[in-house]
Amino acid sequence: MSTMTETLQDESFFIPSEDGNTTETKYTPKVAGEYLGHITNLIESEREFVRDGRTLKAKIYNFKIHVASENATMKYTYQDKHGNQREHDGTSYVDWDIVADGVFRFLEPKEGDTFESNATDNQRYSRFCEALGIETKQEERTVNGKTVKVHVLPSITADDVTGTPVVAVVGRGKDWVNNEGKTVPSWRAKFVKRWESGKRLSTTTTDLPF
Repeated sequence: MSTMTETLQDESFFIPSEDGNTTETKYTPKVAGEYLGHITNLIESEREFVRDGRTLKAKIYNFKIHVASENATMKYTYQDKHGNQREHDGTSYVDWDIVADGVFRFLEPKEGDTFESNATDNQRYSRFCEALGIETKQEERTVNGKTVKVHVLPSITADDVTGTPVVAVVGRGKDWVNNEGKTVPSWRAKFVKRWESGKRLSTTTTDLPF
């Protein structure tokens, strides 16, 4: 049986970390900014609802953006707990699945429908199609007795857009309170832009990285 003296002859060291904290796990906080990724998990639903006293109907597209390996080249800044600005690259965000705000495509009423047209609010859907590389046609239509040029917006499916490269513009979402009563920030893709140099991924299960 070893004595206390013998035990003390075996050296052990403790080297404190530079910031004096040995238990805190270092992590990179999520921040607002632009992230390179691919569309995934697109789900389409259709809903009729009342807004500002008007009955409207829309197809709603909910989806996520899976952050790509190319995002490692991006640069971000955040403020640490001491108020200092820190810069880091986008490596730690690779494989993050960012939930996007839903995109509405307001539908045009047909004979017998009880909802109204809301074509002027389809600009966001039109820009969504542009970001995905989907062209919209321009045609002349008679609206309220006047002949006007309109963008005929296509209907899209998950097969049409899954794996499409985009730049997700991420901002602060609605905060939530965890089980410890602490307010936790959430982050959502407010909209997407065209990723000009991005490559579309195959939509087969074996080729998708997510």
